[in-house]
Amino acid sequence: MAVANAVLPIEEKISRWQLFRVQLSERGVLALFLVPALLVLIIVQGYPLVYSAYFSTVDWSLAKSTEPGAFVGFANYTKAFTDKVFLDAVNVTVVFALVATALEMLIGFLLAYLTIGESVLLQIARTVLIMPMVVAPVAVGTLWRMILSARAGLLNYGLSLVGIAGPDWLGNPNLSLVSLVIIDVWEWSPFVMVIYVAALSSLPIEPFRAAAVDGASRWQIFRHITLPLLLPVTLLTLMFRLIDTLLTLDIVYTTTYGGPGFKTHTLTFWIYQQGLRYFNISYAAATSWILLIACLSIAVVFLILRNRLNRRGA
Repeated sequence: MAVANAVLPIEEKISRWQLFRVQLSERGVLALFLVPALLVLIIVQGYPLVYSAYFSTVDWSLAKSTEPGAFVGFANYTKAFTDKVFLDAVNVTVVFALVATALEMLIGFLLAYLTIGESVLLQIARTVLIMPMVVAPVAVGTLWRMILSARAGLLNYGLSLVGIAGPDWLGNPNLSLVSLVIIDVWEWSPFVMVIYVAALSSLPIEPFRAAAVDGASRWQIFRHITLPLLLPVTLLTLMFRLIDTLLTLDIVYTTTYGGPGFKTHTLTFWIYQQGLRYFNISYAAATSWILLIACLSIAVVFLILRNRLNRRGA
């Protein structure tokens, strides 16, 4: 009797908690836990975004005044689309992003396909390969600036040993953007590799066994089973890398500084110069919002494609 009385309060507490869980829907519980994080996000991210949106609609240069100027509406936005330097920066950014992302997806997938497995050697190989990804981008840019130096760079020194005169990798107008692509691919292909290793390891084994029993070749299995199963992961990885390359600033700042001329003048570097070098606050804010809207649009497109793919699979 005493044991039953001792257990009763515990059972009563459990029943009350269960009743509370029943009263709240799953979405309600999720919202309850997300509210604190959302409040912090709104304060930390929302306020600066709203403030920058306001700055983009006024005429304000810190070189002229410490206070925001008159309201000009969308004049800063229309000015950007008639600015040749801005349009050139957009072109450079798009070319850099598309080429670098494509190479990273391809190389990352090949590295994942070659290093997947649980043997000690493969684990060591993956550990070594992800090292560029964990190095600070500024350090990566500084390292590659020394490697690609025309006079004292390690790469040109190696070429000189075999009788080849190395070019000015960062100063040549035809090679500077190629050099930035090489640096970005070296740094971020391991990120793609890590994702694909996890995705390949989690694929169901039954379709592959059935295809092998039916006599399918390795290429047919890869094309008709592996690639379709990896498509959702591929879309998300492609979205992350494409947006990240559009926002690249560190390696540009530490290697070419936008040069020679405007050959590596990316959009983020252009915004940096407008805001923090020339102090055109309103103009920099407007172009930042253009870049933000472009990145959000890319994310929405990829998420819609992924949702449609999941619905077809379901």
